[in-house]
Amino acid sequence: MADMVASTRASIETLKDRMRRTTMRERILLGGLVLGAAVYAPVAALEWRTAQADRYIDALTEQSTARLTANAARRIADGAADRLALDDMNGWGFEAGNPAVAQVLIEQRLLEAAMATGLPNPRITTNAKVEAIGPTQWLEAEVQSDLRWGPAFAFLDKLGEWPEGFRVTAFRYEVTPPNPLLVGTPDAPPPSGKLRIGLAFPVRIANPGAAS
Repeated sequence: MADMVASTRASIETLKDRMRRTTMRERILLGGLVLGAAVYAPVAALEWRTAQADRYIDALTEQSTARLTANAARRIADGAADRLALDDMNGWGFEAGNPAVAQVLIEQRLLEAAMATGLPNPRITTNAKVEAIGPTQWLEAEVQSDLRWGPAFAFLDKLGEWPEGFRVTAFRYEVTPPNPLLVGTPDAPPPSGKLRIGLAFPVRIANPGAAS
């Protein structure tokens, strides 16, 4: 520590000695340089801040442009997907000359699906009125059967394989209370009840006003 203090003092004395040997003109010039440095320092700092601000603004602009470009590309892709979906929907449905023929086609297909999946005691009805929702026409049907969960879900899976398309409009069931004397016994029957499934199928009717 003593050596450091001594070295600092020696440096200060050397600087003082050099300052004493300078002329008045040199001192004025040195003062001018110090003043210039003091004036230029804030200007340089302002220029640095301005450059940093410009870089920040440029980065934000590039980021905003990239985001806008990505959003535009996403909208274009979504629009193309929507158009493909609409084109696909135009190919949906049961083709028929009139609603009565469409009813028969749908009833036959539903009965085949019910028999193939083991849906017990199926009863199928259709609505002769065709409902238009947007560009698509729909014909409603209802499937009633005894309640058996396995065949019921297998039946819906079977409908999902149809290329014509469908939508479920209602799903209701009623469970028959079991006989309390048989609950928990080996002879207890499986849960029973009634099942009603509302469905709607897209149809393409060539002549909606034609008689059956």
